[in-house]
Amino acid sequence: MRTALLAAAIATCGLMACTSPDRTSTPPQIVFQEITYDFGRTAQGTKITHAYSFHNAGSLDLSIDNVRTSCDCSVAAIPSKVIPPGGEGTIDATFNTANDSGRRTRTITVYSNDPAHPVTTLSLVGTIDAEVAADPPALYVGHLRRGQAAPNEVRLLGAETATLGAVDSRGRIVDASLHTVAGGTRLRVAIKPDAPAGRFKDTVTIHTKSAQQPVVTIPIVGVVDTDAPSGRAVE
Repeated sequence: MRTALLAAAIATCGLMACTSPDRTSTPPQIVFQEITYDFGRTAQGTKITHAYSFHNAGSLDLSIDNVRTSCDCSVAAIPSKVIPPGGEGTIDATFNTANDSGRRTRTITVYSNDPAHPVTTLSLVGTIDAEVAADPPALYVGHLRRGQAAPNEVRLLGAETATLGAVDSRGRIVDASLHTVAGGTRLRVAIKPDAPAGRFKDTVTIHTKSAQQPVVTIPIVGVVDTDAPSGRAVE
């Protein structure tokens, strides 16, 4: 009886191609050649490009689930989102320095099915030289009522040598003007009397006599509150 049962089991196993789990397989593993690229010094307006190379060091398929970037940085479409074991890939990043100056860092976040490193942060770092620079490069003015001036201002670095010209604020929300103070030149903004209530993003453009940088563009972001005494913002 035991012999018959053993023979039946062997026959069944042969028909079903009995196999045991492959204990040598390893999960997908994303390995970058570098995660930080220092582009050194460059002139404002230069587009920085860099390819981050990686490979799959695991024995199962590596899946690139998503890629996100910080402001002024973009990523080209990834040629293949599934990388086989031993396979290679690249993530091509571009950083537009048109609105930046000084020491800057931009990041790219890579999401994959690597269980040990599901999130990898790549960095572009370097120094951007500008003849004229806005500090900060974009201005958040908070909640303001119609006709109210913003409490914060923008410093214009290098304005003494570049010679500033006209200021354009042609949007519906803000008026802007330049003022010279002890610490240099400042850009002041105020909400137009007829500005619509609600959140806004406007732009101020300053013309210069600099051949390298004929214009400086400054985004202005905030909320125009209603004129009601409560000062409650319109969401």
